Amino acid sequence: MISCNTNDKTNQTQGGDIKGEKINLIFDTDIGNDIDDALALQMLLNYHKQNKINLLGISISKANPKTIDYIDGFCRFNDFPDMPLGYVYEGSKPDDGKYIIETLNEEVNDKKILQPKRSIKDSIPAGYKFIRNLLAKQPDLSVVLVVVGSETNIERLLKSEADEFSSLNGVDLVKQKVKLISIMGGHYGSEAFPEWNIITDLKAAQSVFSFCPVPIIASGWEVGNALLYPHKSIEEDFPDPEKNPLCVSYLAWGEMPYDRPTWDLTSVLVAVEPENESFNLSAQGVITIDDEGNSLFSPNENGLHQFLILDTAKSEYIMDTMVGTVSGKRFINQKSDE
Repeated sequence: MISCNTNDKTNQTQGGDIKGEKINLIFDTDIGNDIDDALALQMLLNYHKQNKINLLGISISKANPKTIDYIDGFCRFNDFPDMPLGYVYEGSKPDDGKYIIETLNEEVNDKKILQPKRSIKDSIPAGYKFIRNLLAKQPDLSVVLVVVGSETNIERLLKSEADEFSSLNGVDLVKQKVKLISIMGGHYGSEAFPEWNIITDLKAAQSVFSFCPVPIIASGWEVGNALLYPHKSIEEDFPDPEKNPLCVSYLAWGEMPYDRPTWDLTSVLVAVEPENESFNLSAQGVITIDDEGNSLFSPNENGLHQFLILDTAKSEYIMDTMVGTVSGKRFINQKSDE
């Protein structure tokens, strides 16, 4: 199991130290439902630029086809025109949300800030098939999945049968190729309640926590809710914010000034930088999802599940790391120190 539990900060630098092994990573997101998905996507693209991760591809779990245009345009804006994409057909939450269409329509000097070249018309593969294809090409136990929306694609992956990509069924393919799944989902505080990502596709969440054969680290609602992304970063950290799709999306999502919880960013951080020990982890155990969507944890030394625990003494460090990664400023500072 990956352990983040430590009080020793001797290896931490201001804003985080990204030294370590390059990670093969797949991002599964319901982008468009909340703005933290866009922040998490920017975080991952910046890690990818710094060669901290190899972002193999992005699977979409929100069943609105405009999310394809949005992510394609967002990746192109960040100089990744060929980012592989998968899409959830017949999934949940087909609504437009608050910022996808607004950002796609945004123009500066009569030019749209997003310039997507892919859409639903381009035969985007089904999310679970897309992930099967990516996994089959990777070395054993080399891939981390970061899942920050409904778990529809992951359930379909686990239930999938042998196909043209692999002779293994979904459970066996995941067991062979995946070393960790970092999930934003659930609530593990003293007063549990059904959390959004869990109840959006309850049956999928129940299946993933029941049948996934590899370790899962869950970031509960209570963790990201205690760590608020500062609106000042959106206003001050990005050159030409009126042309930046992240900033435009943030402004479209809510009435400024507002600081939004960093739910999805916490799952990215623990997946990519476990060596920085930003969070403490629960004991090993088993998470089950009841029929109301509550996340129930039972300690078990043979269990594959753990959940994040926030040490408030580390909150400032964690926020510096996340904001610095989203904005890219920590990487500029690191280069200037070399």
